Amino acid sequence: MSETDEIIETEVKNEISISGAITGSYLFFMSHFNHFIRLAWVPLLIWVMVELACDYALNEYGLIYDSMVPRAIVSAAFALVWYRQFLMGEQYATYDQLFDHVVSPGVFNFYSLIRSIARIVITTIILFVPTLMLSISFLFYQYSQGILMDEAAIQDAAFKSTTLVILLFSPILVRLSLYTVGVALGRRKMSLRDIWKKTSGSTWVLWLLILRAFLPITLYTYFITWAFETIARKLGMGYFWTSLFVNVPTGFLTLMMLAIVVAVNGEAFKVMVGVRKEEREQ
Repeated sequence: MSETDEIIETEVKNEISISGAITGSYLFFMSHFNHFIRLAWVPLLIWVMVELACDYALNEYGLIYDSMVPRAIVSAAFALVWYRQFLMGEQYATYDQLFDHVVSPGVFNFYSLIRSIARIVITTIILFVPTLMLSISFLFYQYSQGILMDEAAIQDAAFKSTTLVILLFSPILVRLSLYTVGVALGRRKMSLRDIWKKTSGSTWVLWLLILRAFLPITLYTYFITWAFETIARKLGMGYFWTSLFVNVPTGFLTLMMLAIVVAVNGEAFKVMVGVRKEEREQ
């Protein structure tokens, strides 16, 4: 069976209910909570151990390590396997299958690796250049107002610039994010151009869809993290127990947020692009 025949194309393009997709995402999460635990406990364990290792290095040896990269890797792995859980079913949603699928012949090769690296580099440059320009502009403005240019001021300018750039580029990013769904499902011939065409005319629908799914649980996660950090400080916990006390719920809620957003994105992919009847034949 050809790849085209395996895909169920939607008869009416770009018709997606925002409320229906979000409601369905939460219902899917609650009805598959046991599968969430099965797929999330390893990334959560890695998340907590990485944070604990960073806190240990800082408090015992004064060494500073950034945990963002390993956290991003385990979060991405969970997101990919949850896409498969949502769109293909439990039997296809394992990390072993995901790994075998990514490195299997015909899916992963040197050419595809170079293309993936090129996409990452180009995307980084596109986002980095305006972010750098905005950061410099913020710093010059703060300097003109007599604000001391210390490390805190630089970090504040970088944070504001990054947030603004991501917000400005978010209508584009939400459309291209459906490409990640294709990667998880094994769409070897699908390109960013294909995704761009499939999502034509649906930019703001997708933007509102992701915003409504992402914002509430993000605010809730932020509040919970802040509350646990405050409690840990008031109780005078050592760094070891503070790290566990804060990062276990933070990591859990972050993966939960990912599961919700992934299902919403997966529903958008199913409506706008179409899904397979069964897994791609090797």
